[in-house]
Amino acid sequence: MKLKWHAAFWIAVYVALILLYGNAFEGYLYSIYFVSILFPVVIGTAYCFNFYLVPKYLMVGRKKTFILYFVYLLIVAAYLQIVMIFLAFIYLANYQVQSMHPSILDVSNLSVTLFAIVFAQGFFILIRKYQKSEAKVDELHLQQEKTRQGYLIVRSDRKHKKVNHGDILYVESFSDYVKIHIEDQNSPVTTKAKISHIENELPANFLRIHRSFIVNVDKIATFNSESVTIGNDQLTISRTYQQKAKSQLIK
Repeated sequence: MKLKWHAAFWIAVYVALILLYGNAFEGYLYSIYFVSILFPVVIGTAYCFNFYLVPKYLMVGRKKTFILYFVYLLIVAAYLQIVMIFLAFIYLANYQVQSMHPSILDVSNLSVTLFAIVFAQGFFILIRKYQKSEAKVDELHLQQEKTRQGYLIVRSDRKHKKVNHGDILYVESFSDYVKIHIEDQNSPVTTKAKISHIENELPANFLRIHRSFIVNVDKIATFNSESVTIGNDQLTISRTYQQKAKSQLIK
């Protein structure tokens, strides 16, 4: 999950807990204090369960070890809750236990609430992973379709032309039109289009190395961190695309 999704989730949980325990105090200000004291335990337990125990033990089939550590986590979380409640006594009730609402003193109820949040985060993570996997599947299908088609259709010299992917050396942008440089062809195919549009129509073996260049990786003769050589042409790799170019060219 990205940072913004983490932040959105925990802000929602924080507000929900304040509303949940609002009636347990004379006002919401005390509820904010109590939830703020309890919140580190909630976050720590959630991340330990969802980002350590589940991927390291449960997802790799080590169920017995997972159950053992899960029990340990329950015990530690319950102990920390008791410590937090004790701090709440000191700060909010000045040791006056009778002034605390029963729901605050019920450790089992607090534990249920805590692990409901933990599992809610786990469910939220699963949804995000499912969405990402669906997006990857869609992207894979799109790339497969582009590869299967094997050519571009562009309009040049008032005619529609078919340009085979395998014949393209590189694409060069000139503001509102592009030149498609073709292997064994002296003059490039010129068409009125944005380079970003051409980029979207090409399969995965084409790489954007500059705002003005898309290259056919299969046609690159030599390369370094700053340029690639295709045929007799040396094309600059701009700083914006250096990291992406490096990861695709050096595998």
